[in-house]
Amino acid sequence: MTRLRIRRGLLWLGLLSAFIVFAVGCGDGTGTTTADSPQPASSKAATTKAKSNKKPSASPLAKPSANPSAKSSVESIGPAAKGKQTTIVFVDVGQGDAILVRSGSHEMLVDGGPGGSAGAVEAAARKAGIKDLDLVVISHMHADHIGATDDLVYAYSPERALIAGSCDSSVKSAFNAVGAKVRQTRRGDGFTLGKVKVRVVSPKSISGDANQDSVVLLLEVAGKRILLTGDVTGPNEAAVGSICSRGPPLYLLKVAHHGSRHSTSSGFLSEIDPRFAVICVGQNSYGHPTPDTIGRLKAQGTRIYSTHKNGTITLTISPSGAVKWQFDKSSKPVTGAGGSSGGGTSNATSGGSSKSKGNSTVYVTRTGECYHRSGCRCLSQSKTSMRLKDAKSQGYRPCSVCKPPN
Repeated sequence: MTRLRIRRGLLWLGLLSAFIVFAVGCGDGTGTTTADSPQPASSKAATTKAKSNKKPSASPLAKPSANPSAKSSVESIGPAAKGKQTTIVFVDVGQGDAILVRSGSHEMLVDGGPGGSAGAVEAAARKAGIKDLDLVVISHMHADHIGATDDLVYAYSPERALIAGSCDSSVKSAFNAVGAKVRQTRRGDGFTLGKVKVRVVSPKSISGDANQDSVVLLLEVAGKRILLTGDVTGPNEAAVGSICSRGPPLYLLKVAHHGSRHSTSSGFLSEIDPRFAVICVGQNSYGHPTPDTIGRLKAQGTRIYSTHKNGTITLTISPSGAVKWQFDKSSKPVTGAGGSSGGGTSNATSGGSSKSKGNSTVYVTRTGECYHRSGCRCLSQSKTSMRLKDAKSQGYRPCSVCKPPN
């Protein structure tokens, strides 16, 4: 009897041991852990890595890289160093204004030059490494400042534009076509273009005189101050002088109105005290730049250059403030007055006798200031034929794109 009980006890003990082993074995075989169980270090690292590889939806600084070390080496050489420089280009467009500004990867155009000058601006932009535009600023709506602007807007599709007053219909249509946001600007506005701080110092309000209401920009970069004046004159020029006198002397003045005697007064110059001056001017019948203006600049001790004598003028400003000047033609400063001062050469080609050229047929547009060859792309809006000598006698100048006889 006792032996029978012992055997039954052993049998039950064996069955209980088998049940415990089975239960533990099932738990280990699933590979799962509960939420409050400790996580193995390897699993935690894998989860963290998976989260870090997820691309953020908003931050542009958190873009993942398959090869971070290679990316860092590219950023530290060549293009990155060049991008720290600021380039300002006064384009030779003849009798008119077109100025390009590039700082890092940011680009701006101030005025688009007269009709027929889009090719010259595009060539200067390519040379400066400009492929598109962030911003177009139009100083005022005169043909010698906006004649090629619509072509340039179509070519570069700027994101924004600044104007003061009403907008020319052709330019407005171009802005609308590329989706540029156009806004009015007034004194006190400001923005940053790469390393360049830009202040709008005129106009305070609109008087109705296009020249006087010109948008005037004060650029500050690497300790240098540069004033782009459009065709400002009268009370607004005086106000600009007063504003600029509150800081250090100007490094460079873009002379207003192509050197007209109606701008760049002695009082204005004494307040801004520019070290250098650039006159955007071409062959003209107005006598620009006038002896009065040249005399006042020289009396101030300002060194003068012009796009007519020196061609396209390029300034490259390093972060340290060092400035490199480049000239497409002569590097000698202007010493005399008039559109032909300094011996500058015309952009147009010449050939044949004077009599035969004078009787040749050229073409003009309804609002342009240039005469053209028959197939010039600048004649897409309108086209009126006339003899060359008549076009010249009426003040038209040769197109810099199709280069008609002169």
